[in-house]
Amino acid sequence: MPYCANCGKELPSGAAFCPSCGTPVTMAAPPPTAVPAPTMASVAYADLSQRIIGAIVDGIIVGVVVGVLAGLFALTTLGTLGLFRAGMMSAVPWMWAPWMWLVGLLIPICYYTYFEGTRGQTIGKKIMNIKVVKADGAPCDYGSAFVRNLLRLIDSQVIGLVGIVVISVTEKKQRVGDIVAKTVVVKT
Repeated sequence: MPYCANCGKELPSGAAFCPSCGTPVTMAAPPPTAVPAPTMASVAYADLSQRIIGAIVDGIIVGVVVGVLAGLFALTTLGTLGLFRAGMMSAVPWMWAPWMWLVGLLIPICYYTYFEGTRGQTIGKKIMNIKVVKADGAPCDYGSAFVRNLLRLIDSQVIGLVGIVVISVTEKKQRVGDIVAKTVVVKT
């Protein structure tokens, strides 16, 4: 059916003028229709098992990176201090322990924040076909990713039991970090 280019009303077949506004008829596309925004009501939230398996994959990746960096630190320390002083490191752990703690904390936060802030999914989440998005369906950004992963420290208490319990009892299957950052993990 043709539509009036001036008022957008549907024109009867063979009309030379629009019966509504009197404009001469030209072929025009129908007026654009509003596309409804996606609603989070129809979203499938990630299962607990998908999240756990994704977390295991990510844990292996992060663990390898932290282990390699720790090994390099140990080798560098041995090279700098010599074998004689290396024995002293075990007697004076304050010389090296804070750096290892910092590496063990920063690497995971950087890994999760970067991948979730840029792509919405880490390597483990990609393998499990799940993704982090904001609660309103918008893509996850760096700020939300950072907040949810800083709170991973709370969710991972008692071997992750805190996060597992919270995910199990919340309607949107959110852990504490998700609730505070206003994010959800969905199936892709």
